[in-house]
Amino acid sequence: MERSAERQIVETARRGDAKAFGTLYERYYATMVWVAYAILLDRDLAEDAAQQAFVKACEKLADLKRADRFGAWLTQICRNEGRQLLRNRQRSETQQARKAACAAGLVAEGPDLGMVKAAVDQLAPMYREIVVLHYYNRMDYRRIAATLGVAGHTVRGRLFRARKKIEQTLKRNGYPER
Repeated sequence: MERSAERQIVETARRGDAKAFGTLYERYYATMVWVAYAILLDRDLAEDAAQQAFVKACEKLADLKRADRFGAWLTQICRNEGRQLLRNRQRSETQQARKAACAAGLVAEGPDLGMVKAAVDQLAPMYREIVVLHYYNRMDYRRIAATLGVAGHTVRGRLFRARKKIEQTLKRNGYPER
C-alpha cells in the first residue's frame, strides 16, 4: 500500500471508521505477530501481544501525531506489549520449576534447525527482530525499515551483524561447516 493511501486510511480510522481500522489490522497483523515473536519466541503469546497492540492502537489512535508513521508507531506498541508479556512470563516461570523453564521453546526439529533456532533465540532483541522479519516473515529491507521506523542501512547493518553472531554461536556449539 502506498504511503498516501495508507495515510488516508489512518485518517479515516481516526474519525472512527471501523472498516478503515480493519484494513490496517489486515495489513499489519501478521507483521506484528512476527515482531512480538522476535521478543517472546512463542507463537501463541506473539499473537496475544499483536492483538493487544491493536486494541491499544485503536484506543490511542487520536494520539498518533503523524498518520504516515502508523506502522512504526504500531510496531513500538507491539514491542512494548511483547516485552510486558515477556516480563510476566518470566515472573511466572521463576515461580515454577526451573527445569520446565529451561525446556520451554525448544521444539523437536532436525538437529541443524534446532541449532540454528537456538542461535537465533540467543540474539539480542534488536537483531532477532530483524532476522525474524526478514527470514520468517519474508520482508524486504525497505518494508522492515518502514515497519520498525529505522533507516534501510540500519536494517542491512543489523542483519549483517546478526548473521555474524549466529555464525559465531553455531561454530562455538560445534555446528558442522558446509
